[in-house]
Amino acid sequence: MNILLTEEEAASRLRMSPRSLRDLRQHGRIRYVAITARKIAYREDDLAEYVEARVRVETPPVEVKPQGKTRRRSISATPSGKVVPFTQRKKV
Repeated sequence: MNILLTEEEAASRLRMSPRSLRDLRQHGRIRYVAITARKIAYREDDLAEYVEARVRVETPPVEVKPQGKTRRRSISATPSGKVVPFTQRKKV
């Protein structure tokens, strides 16, 4: 059987305030044992499970290399709907 920890003991092990631990519990982010309606305890396994779920690994950003120079040609539509390449457009 797991040892049950008080709110203060559990908060201390997680290196947070008891208020933060209560917030986690109230939002369903950490498991707990309701001994009575007002008496709450935490199992060591549940604390370890919470910590394991919070483990993150920072990944380095992916470097995007340019694919070389590409030129886009601008096109414009005339009032008749015909598409005219930019190089053939008349200056207004």
